[in-house]
Amino acid sequence: MHIQTRFTFNKIKFDQENEIHLLVSLKAPKTDWQDKRPPVCIIPVIDMSSSMDGDKLEYAKKSVIKLIEHLRPGDFCGVISFADEVHTLFKPMEMTQEKKEQLKAKVGDLVSQGCTNFSGGMCEGLEQANKGDFPEGMLVRVIMFTDGQANRGIATKREQLLPLLEGALGKVTLSAFGYGSDADQELLADLAKKGKGNYAFVKNPDDALSAFAKELGGLLSTYAQNIEIHVAPHNGHIISEVVSDVDVVQDGKGVKIKLPDILAEEERHIVVAMKLSKQAQALPRAMNAADVKVTYEMLTEGGKRENKTEELKSKITFVKDGDQQVKPAEDVDKIVALAQLVRKQVEAEVYAKRGEYKTAGGILVGAQLDFQARGLSAHANAAGTAAKAMEGHVAYVSNQGYLNSMKSGGSRAYGTSGLDDQANVLLGAMGVSVSSPAQHATVQSFTGNPDVAGCAPVVLVQVTPAVPTAPAKKESADLSKKKSSARW
Repeated sequence: MHIQTRFTFNKIKFDQENEIHLLVSLKAPKTDWQDKRPPVCIIPVIDMSSSMDGDKLEYAKKSVIKLIEHLRPGDFCGVISFADEVHTLFKPMEMTQEKKEQLKAKVGDLVSQGCTNFSGGMCEGLEQANKGDFPEGMLVRVIMFTDGQANRGIATKREQLLPLLEGALGKVTLSAFGYGSDADQELLADLAKKGKGNYAFVKNPDDALSAFAKELGGLLSTYAQNIEIHVAPHNGHIISEVVSDVDVVQDGKGVKIKLPDILAEEERHIVVAMKLSKQAQALPRAMNAADVKVTYEMLTEGGKRENKTEELKSKITFVKDGDQQVKPAEDVDKIVALAQLVRKQVEAEVYAKRGEYKTAGGILVGAQLDFQARGLSAHANAAGTAAKAMEGHVAYVSNQGYLNSMKSGGSRAYGTSGLDDQANVLLGAMGVSVSSPAQHATVQSFTGNPDVAGCAPVVLVQVTPAVPTAPAKKESADLSKKKSSARW
């Protein structure tokens, strides 16, 4: 895996403190994911409540049947369904041709009925996944399909479902697909993040096929798992925050960043804000400002895992006044801005959930103005669009699919199996690739359409919302207590 560290500036003044961003980039190589991949076990958990009647359930069934057809000997599959009650249609087992036909018939017979026992379906899927007798090293993924809000079972609220998932997850990963804007998209995105899987917003039933194909393509092309990035500053330099929306723990004066996996040909970027200390003199050569250590488990053919460790030094040059770099490196600044956009949206939603929409909009408009000043028009447009999506209760509720698509896609587009159309376009305008080659190929195989995984050309309209009042100092202080796990 190719690992690189870059600062937004290569040369900075020696006689002052400098606030700067460090970018850690991981690029996985191309692999023969079709012929030389580890076996997988996939357990779809399908919502059969009455609201799934019609095209929603039909396309969910088509997606699962297509999945079954694409599995090969050595792969496992099982299917759970839930409405008022939970049913294990098929315990996870190896997919011989005979078993494939049996499972496809059972899926084809599913009919909608009753309410939404989401917690029951989730727990049964995780239990089957964790107690299954699978070959060592097998990738096991539970995928939730639902169109509504949990209203039956032992847990129906976010504060109940997230701990329930955490306690039952084990060594399994979980993805969550939300059908339509009326599904609890925020909950599903949070469950997918906690479950170390992927989130998908499925706006229309016929989008389900390509979303599920992207999910499968990503799983089949997994290159490495359990990635840890340790960043340790030197010489009085400090880490201010990890800007990227990832899991972080403080480790002495440094930080440890955890990523669940990386796909073949995927590039992950982690943005770290640093404050570099004043130096005694200008120096003729680049000096090490931080050590970066990356450990991960590389997956090999047959499900074996190899532990890998790579170490890098992040260097920067301290120079006299007049010799410093005036503008940040454009390619690095664009990546930093995307991470900042996601971070500002997360912060704004703290206020939106309290009904303080004016303050939420002010945070995003502030980001919009900052991006405009940096010449980043696409990022400014995305920030302005997010501000409009939080301008009132109706707008905020109706735009949950868009907002969660932007957060998930902006953090990791390859890990978002289904995106809102507008989010897809805005991310593309910011230079974000939304599908890996393996995902694109799997979508094409599922749908028969070579262009279905791409974006149709769309003309972007610059959004310039009225500037809401910026947050008061007291509100900013309150917000600092509510930072995500990426802050401390």
